[in-house]
Amino acid sequence: MNKSPRGMRRAAAAAIACAALTMSACAGTGEPAANGPVDLVMAVWTTNDKHLAVFDEIADAYIAEHGDEVSSITFQPLAGTYLTTLTTQIAGGSTPDLAWVAEANATEFVENGVLLDVADYFKNSEDFDIADVVPSSLELWSNGDGIYAYPFSTSPFGVFVNRDLVAAAGQPQPADLLAEGKWTWDAAAEIAAATAAATPGTGPIVIGTAPDKQWDGLTTVWAGWGAAPWDAAGTTCTFDSTEMTDAVSWYHDQMYSASAFAKPGETFSFGSGGSAMLIAQMSSSGGIDESMNWDFLPLPAGPAGQTDVVGQAAIGVIAKSAHPEAAANFLTYFTGAQNAAKLAQFFPAPRTSLLTVETLQQAAPALSPEQIQQTVIDAIPDAITKSNSIIYSQVSPVIQTTADALWTPDADVAQVLSDVCTAIQPALETSAG
Repeated sequence: MNKSPRGMRRAAAAAIACAALTMSACAGTGEPAANGPVDLVMAVWTTNDKHLAVFDEIADAYIAEHGDEVSSITFQPLAGTYLTTLTTQIAGGSTPDLAWVAEANATEFVENGVLLDVADYFKNSEDFDIADVVPSSLELWSNGDGIYAYPFSTSPFGVFVNRDLVAAAGQPQPADLLAEGKWTWDAAAEIAAATAAATPGTGPIVIGTAPDKQWDGLTTVWAGWGAAPWDAAGTTCTFDSTEMTDAVSWYHDQMYSASAFAKPGETFSFGSGGSAMLIAQMSSSGGIDESMNWDFLPLPAGPAGQTDVVGQAAIGVIAKSAHPEAAANFLTYFTGAQNAAKLAQFFPAPRTSLLTVETLQQAAPALSPEQIQQTVIDAIPDAITKSNSIIYSQVSPVIQTTADALWTPDADVAQVLSDVCTAIQPALETSAG
């Protein structure tokens, strides 16, 4: 790899299939760094040139100030399936110094010692300002007094609504229902089905992460029923609970009987006016046609009330890094108060000082101040995060395969969910030690 401050950030890792991962095998501490400045590598998920340009800008400034400690910083988008490639690198010894980690793998990485505790680095840095970070945003990334990553992107899911299509169908505007306290999943489904039916060729509600492709894409729906895939301890499967059965049965009926949700295999582009609604994060606003009249609203209320859901992406130091101290110092700088403001132009930051309309409009200029306030700022403090588990990498493919039986009109939802629990319960119990 040819190293430089702007570096060969696109250097690709070999996408080697990683066997069923025993994350504890990735734990440990790195060898002491050699004397003199070191080269750091951060594994990242994004290949967006604008994101990488800001990363490079921050890295260049750091090297200019700390050239005696760090000589280059490479941002390395991983080829293939990100998690598989990352864990293969870690297990194989070609460990990046820092890595971008999704919320699904937070518990897995934290509790198995994959990430370095950086709490003291954060707390001892005046520039980082740990008091500014929303406490709830750190819950997944903490264990006791330790903090193992910084969730630089904490973004709520909401519902994009095509006001033009809804109006053309003679349906009530969801924004009006929200103001009246009547914005519910039942109302959303009824409006979406009627809207799609009124304009041939358009779709109803599209879930951005299609559940038939990624099972936890349905989190935004089942949260309104108070459902979860497993208990708080992560040792007992609750896919077969009354709440989950009711939620998935409702979704299945609304999809196949009422045509209120896009079915597997159907493709509708909300951004170009092809569907009534889209469930996604605020970053999706950048792909919406400028001529469209639309809203971005909080998730509707279900039987358990209104529940906000966030997805998180965090950056942590890999414990097996050859340069853990240098990496932790750079992480503190990269995610500190000043640079967090730069990152916030793309990623909603979990900092009180940056949870403002002015800051978030940089990330999503098409959103109105009201949309940002009610769907993003107001949602973050009390939102739940998408599912995670200490053995997520092990059980997720099993869930996906077993749940495939849901995606037919005559599926026995209760039986399929029971089958999911039968398939994963032994692994959940074993994870309890």
